[in-house]
Amino acid sequence: MKIANILILLLFVCIAVNALQVIDVAGKSHEYDNAVLHKLETQELKTSREKDGVVRLNNWQGFRCDLWLKEQNLGDYGVIRFESGDRYQVSFSRDEFEKLESYLVVSQDGTAFDNHALRLIIPELREMQWIRDLQRIVLEDFTPMQRPQRFYLLEQFLTKYQLHQDPKPFVKIEGWFLFELLADLSANPEKQVIIYSRDGLKQNLSYPSQLDGAVLEKAEQGIMNLKSPQIPGGMWVKDVVFLQCDSQALISAANLSKLIELSKIFSWNSGPELSFRIVRAGGEEVIPFSDALAEPQMFEGALYFELF
Repeated sequence: MKIANILILLLFVCIAVNALQVIDVAGKSHEYDNAVLHKLETQELKTSREKDGVVRLNNWQGFRCDLWLKEQNLGDYGVIRFESGDRYQVSFSRDEFEKLESYLVVSQDGTAFDNHALRLIIPELREMQWIRDLQRIVLEDFTPMQRPQRFYLLEQFLTKYQLHQDPKPFVKIEGWFLFELLADLSANPEKQVIIYSRDGLKQNLSYPSQLDGAVLEKAEQGIMNLKSPQIPGGMWVKDVVFLQCDSQALISAANLSKLIELSKIFSWNSGPELSFRIVRAGGEEVIPFSDALAEPQMFEGALYFELF
């Protein structure tokens, strides 16, 4: 009986690994056999990637993921998330995703992937936003990220916390434990955390499920890197310039101008009438949005600031 149960379990695992699961906004799961997907009509696409000064040129064979999803009539969605077998994931708002050409790739340079594996490739984006061994696509309702009620300058905020040498489980780095920062930004036991890098990579993560034990590493030239033992290293964020935890946010003083693109990315409903309320120990002042960003020294010494 035990042997039979084990065989059934192994059979189930094999089926699950070799099927692409798509979960619609109602939570209903749709299974697509990878072997069947490998037989669909494909087209060739070329990519050029540079790493450590070496340029890699590849030919891929696959089909348009965005068009294929539309054909499945899975209903409306606001956010789409792609997940691999090793928990790597990337997500996009519907607006972002529909502006990109994405592909479900079945072979590289004419050689099919083993075990009918699938790969998500988006040629316009960096390789870290591609997915190997794609196993799940999740369609979610979209709730626009609320504009933070209060902003703090990142570098100034960090002075309140101890900088640790080799913060466990990491070695040969200096960093701050993220949970200490998050505890002061939100009292909620479960927190939504948005991370945005200097070069435009964003991660929508949750604490503690994905960020328990995470650190904000202090690297050279004032660069901050997010590392977490709960997510694959490829999802760690280099050069963090913005971190939002529920309704409060941290932003690097040198990157205040990023607020313009952040307001568009996260649908903050900002307009030409937007202003800053900058609060200092000795009082406060209200400055039009564009004027303040043109003179970032206005934020020096601020306890915090708000957008309204």
